[in-house]
Amino acid sequence: MSKTQNNTASEVGRIVSFFSGVAKIQGLPHVFLHEVLITDDGVSAALVIGFDERFVEAVFFDENFDTERSLYRSFESFQVPLSRAYIGRVVDGFGHPLDELGEISGDESPVFREAIPIIDRQPVTVPLTTGIKIIDACLPLGRGQRELIIGDRKLGKSSIAIDTVLNQNGANPPIYCIYVICGQKEADVRELVSTFEKQNAFLYSTIIAATAGSSLAQQYVAPFVGCAIAEYFRDNGMDALIIYDDLSKHAKAYRSISLLLERAPGREAYPGDIFSLHAGLLERAAKLSDAKGGGSLTALPIVETQEDDITSFVPTNLISITDGQIYLERGLFQKGSLPAVNIGLSVSRIGSQAQPKALSGVVGGIRLTLSEHQELERLSQLENNLSQKAQRGIIRGTILTEFLKQGQHVNVRWPEQTVLFYAINEGLLDDLDQTTLMETSSVLVEVLGSRHEDLLERIKSGVFDDTVKADIAAIIQDFKQQFV
Repeated sequence: MSKTQNNTASEVGRIVSFFSGVAKIQGLPHVFLHEVLITDDGVSAALVIGFDERFVEAVFFDENFDTERSLYRSFESFQVPLSRAYIGRVVDGFGHPLDELGEISGDESPVFREAIPIIDRQPVTVPLTTGIKIIDACLPLGRGQRELIIGDRKLGKSSIAIDTVLNQNGANPPIYCIYVICGQKEADVRELVSTFEKQNAFLYSTIIAATAGSSLAQQYVAPFVGCAIAEYFRDNGMDALIIYDDLSKHAKAYRSISLLLERAPGREAYPGDIFSLHAGLLERAAKLSDAKGGGSLTALPIVETQEDDITSFVPTNLISITDGQIYLERGLFQKGSLPAVNIGLSVSRIGSQAQPKALSGVVGGIRLTLSEHQELERLSQLENNLSQKAQRGIIRGTILTEFLKQGQHVNVRWPEQTVLFYAINEGLLDDLDQTTLMETSSVLVEVLGSRHEDLLERIKSGVFDDTVKADIAAIIQDFKQQFV
C-alpha cells in the first residue's frame, strides 16, 4: 500500500443524513467518483455519486442500511463480472441473478467507463435490420448507431424494441441483445421474460430488470451495468444491441436522488448534470475500428413524452444526443396504423449508407409518395374530377400505407421488403382490392418465404438485375391469379 493510500485507509465515514438509501457522509475526504464504500467487515455498502467540500454523496445498495455503522473506502470503482455467461440470463440492476440459475462468473470490469475516442471508431455502414418494414425502409439503422424511440405512453415503443430483439434471431453475424428495464412494473418484466422464452430469444439475449420497486441505487446503475455487459461483446469483436426501456424513468430516479441530496434543481426539477449522465451513457455505443476488433454496440433508448410534447427537458436532451429518432404518434395509433411511426417527424441520420443496396434502390421515393398521398386525399375531398395521374397517386399511396402496417412479433426480412416495395413502385399491385390490402400483404410475404427462397437469397447476396426484376413481376402475376 502506497503512502497516500495508507493515509486515506484510516478515513472513517459517518452518515449525516439518510433517506430511501440516499445519504450524505462525513469523514471521507479523498474518495473518487463511483467508488464503492464498504463496512468494517468488507461488505460493499454504497456507491459514491458526488461530493463537495463537506460531504460525500452516496446511494446505498440496501435501503435499510444501519445508519450507525461506519463506512470505509474500498479504493475500487463499482464493477461487475463480464463474460458470455450473461446470455440467457435475467439479472437485477446490480448484475445479480434473478433466475435461480446460479452465479455469473467472469473478469471484473468497471461499470462506469469513458466512451471510446473517435480515433478508435469507424463510420456506421453495416445494416442492422429490425424486421419492421417502416423502419428498415424509411429509417434504416446501422450497427453502432444510437436511435431514440420516442412517443406518449401505450403507443408501442416497447413493442418496437422487443420485436427488434426478437427479429435478430438468426442474424449473421449474430447480434447479442441486452434489454434493460428501468422503473417499469414487475408484471412487465414477467411478460417480457415469457415472450423471450416463447420466441427463443434467450439464445442470444439478456434481461436486466430494475423495476419501480427496486432501490434507487439499482435504478440508477442498471443502464450502466447493461452497457458494460454489451461492451464486453463489442470489445471482443462481436455485435451487440442494447435497449434502454426507458430513460425517462431513469431520469426521474436520478431526479429523486438529487432532490434527496438537496442539489439545486434546474428545469422541471431535474439536476443540471442529467444531460451529461445520459450523454456519457449513449456515447459508449459505437462501431469499433478494424484495429480494435471491428465490434459494434447499437443503442435504442426509449423516452416517454407527455401529450406529444417533444420539447420537454429529457426528450430534447436525448434527441440532441442520438443519431435520429423514431417518433410514434397517437393519431396514427388511433387510426390503426401500426406501428404508429410518423415518418415526417422521424429521422435516421445514418441514412441509406447503412441500408442494403437492393432495398435502398426501391425505397427512395417512399417519403415523397406518402406526403403526396396525403395531399391528394385532401384534394379528393374538394374535387370530384381528379386526373388519372392523381387517382394513380392515391391508389399507390393507399397500397403503400397498408403495406407498411405490421402486426406484433412479425418479422419481414429485408429481401422480402425489397420485393414488396419494388412491386408497389412499378404499379404491379395497383389492381388489388383496397379493402383487404393488409391481409394480402401478409399472404404475399408468406408466399415469398415459403416458395421463392431462391429469389430472396439472390437479392440477399446483392443481385438485383433485370432477371430478378422480371422474376418478381412473374411472381406477383402468379400470386394475384392464385390468391387474390
